[in-house]
Amino acid sequence: MRPLCAAVLCLALIGCQPKKPASVRIDPTLEALIPSDTVFIAAANVDAVRETPVYQKLLSRVPLPQLDEFTRRTGLDPRKDLSEVLSCSNGKHGVLMARGKFKVTDIESRLEAQGMRRSSYKNRTLFGGEQASFLFLNATTALAGQAADLHAIIDRNGSGGGLPPGMREIVRGIPSSDQIWAALTGGLQNLNVAAPPNSNLANIISALKTIDTATLGMDLHKGIDLNAEVSCKTERDAKFVHDMVKGVVGFGRLNTPDNHPELLQLYDAIKVEQQQNRALVTAQIPEDLADRFLDLWLKK
Repeated sequence: MRPLCAAVLCLALIGCQPKKPASVRIDPTLEALIPSDTVFIAAANVDAVRETPVYQKLLSRVPLPQLDEFTRRTGLDPRKDLSEVLSCSNGKHGVLMARGKFKVTDIESRLEAQGMRRSSYKNRTLFGGEQASFLFLNATTALAGQAADLHAIIDRNGSGGGLPPGMREIVRGIPSSDQIWAALTGGLQNLNVAAPPNSNLANIISALKTIDTATLGMDLHKGIDLNAEVSCKTERDAKFVHDMVKGVVGFGRLNTPDNHPELLQLYDAIKVEQQQNRALVTAQIPEDLADRFLDLWLKK
């Protein structure tokens, strides 16, 4: 009986251990298309975002004539037709991917009627030029990017892609409750961020090249819940990032107009701390404060 009791006890202890929170989920179809040299990725679960109070209030208050015109011209309405959007980059150029419900024949006819150039590659139809093209793989998957990158995805035919191992490990740390998220691996030196030479922006970018990895997640279920984590090569580098973010928040607070005290609450909700070689930024903005901020932003 003793071995049996020991086995039961072990199972009970295992069952009592806290479960690791589920990580964000990438649509399997999109994940298979991600180039294997990706160093930066950003995504939005549009279906989940659409259900949040922040989105619903924003959509009900904002006139969107440009989006309405885009829908009229293309037959594609991002407010209804998209379910997930993902952007990935190798630091030099990137690809935008989307899942949704697309009336491909109708959309392609509208684009061609407006003079957009049509080309063919391995029985796939692309619209646009070398620097900016897009294609529909099917009625639920659309891609946009440089023509050469889209050709490479077509060549792979769904194989040889996917998140690189290092990036996959980082993404696993982003909780599934985040509808909007981003991840960076390999440092900012891999990103082609343009800045005037010898400018303050160039100096900041140079200093930020010490970053190894970074993640950002936003949960809009109850206001705005933001979490960002930056891992640097050394504690000194992390302190630079920490101090820079604190300085930006402090500068914004000092320049807040007297007639907008809600902005002070917004800045006060942003917390910045350093843990060894990591800099952490969190912000928990309640729904009522998020509403007031949106009201202010929409009146600009």
